This record gives sequence, structure tokens and C-alpha cells, in this order.
Amino acid sequence: MSIFANPLGPIEGALWAVLILLVASYLVGAWLNRQRSKAIGQWLQAGIGLFGGRAAWRWLKSMSAGAEVTIAETRPPFKGVQLTYFLLTRELAPLWMIELLRKKRDLLLIKADLRSLPPREYEVVPLTGRLRARLDSAEGQPLEWQPLAAGLGLGTRASAGGGDLGPVRAFIDKYGVDVERLSLRRRSPHLILYMRLGQVMDRPAEEMLRALQKLFADGRGDGRGRG
Repeated sequence: MSIFANPLGPIEGALWAVLILLVASYLVGAWLNRQRSKAIGQWLQAGIGLFGGRAAWRWLKSMSAGAEVTIAETRPPFKGVQLTYFLLTRELAPLWMIELLRKKRDLLLIKADLRSLPPREYEVVPLTGRLRARLDSAEGQPLEWQPLAAGLGLGTRASAGGGDLGPVRAFIDKYGVDVERLSLRRRSPHLILYMRLGQVMDRPAEEMLRALQKLFADGRGDGRGRG
């Protein structure tokens, strides 16, 4: 009997084509994420020496998902830093397309504790959007907002203490296009930064991390109490 005696019907053929396409896209997407993960890891590794201390790396689920580096015993003004990067779901092409349509990008999260409490709290988020509305309603008193570069706003409480806000403006002027949220607060973690891994990777990681460090470089960014 010929092996071609019972060819696949059109429906079965289409299902097989879809299955092969999904498997191929998964393999390609996984490869892309592994390469992307290596590139981001190397970019960060070249810059985290700025913090000093001891760095410990681990993968998030897998290399294709992202990684986390925890740095202990860091140099002042920080006493501990954690950097985590999350990758888009390139292995699943339909989900990846949805993420891109929603303007999601590979994301870097930085959390840090200072050696002493910051003199004031502030939030930097997009001026339009649900996050600003949630922050305004969080304590029943809207924040006072000042416009910054890249469509971001600087929110502070009228009752907050003093402190020079010039460094945060300078940071946003340079890196604001990739900033999703920058938060300084008096509870741990004191500093939270969400950044899209876009244009920021055109510069060395150390340059960005040094600019972040300069938010507290005057020695007064931690001067109102011991943490």
C-alpha cells in the first residue's frame, strides 16, 4: 500500500501546520530570550561593581524568564541592593504580540535600602494613567504634582520634609524615556525603580547606576534618621 494512500485532510493539514509553526516560534523565541538574557546580564555585570559588596545571581524560573542579583554589604549610601530583570514572553508568539501592543518591554526592577532614612518621600510616574490615580487616593490626600521630562510627574506630599529635588530631575532628564516608576520612601525598600530596558542599554550600566547613586550623593539624602 502506498504511504500516500490516505493523505491528510485539509483540517488535519492546517492543524499540523499550526502545530509546527507554534513549535518553531517557541524554539526561536526561547533562543531570542536566552540571547537577550545573556546581553542584559553582561550589561549589568559590567556596572554593579560600583556598589561594592557581595553579589549573588539566580535565574527566575529559567534563563529565558530573567534573572535576579542581590548585592549585600554595599558601599554607602546603600546598605543593600537587588536588581531583577524580566523578559517578554517571546516563546509564545501570540502573547508576545499582545505584550508589544500593550507597549510592554523587557523590564528592570531595582530595589535598594539606604543606610539612613531619606529626608522626604516622592513618586515619579506618568502624569496620565491609573498609577497616579491610585497614589493620589492611597492616603486620602492627593499628591502635589510637578511635570518632568518624558511625560512623567513628580509627586510629593505637602506635609513632607525638605530635601533637594534637583538630582531626581536630572536623573529623569537623562533616563526618563525608559522610567516607569521611581519611588523614594521611608519604609523598606527605600528606593524602587522600574525601567524599560530600551534606550538605557545604549549606555553602560555603570553610568545609569552612578546617576542613580547621585540622588543621594550630597550626604543629605539620608539625613533625617537612622534606618
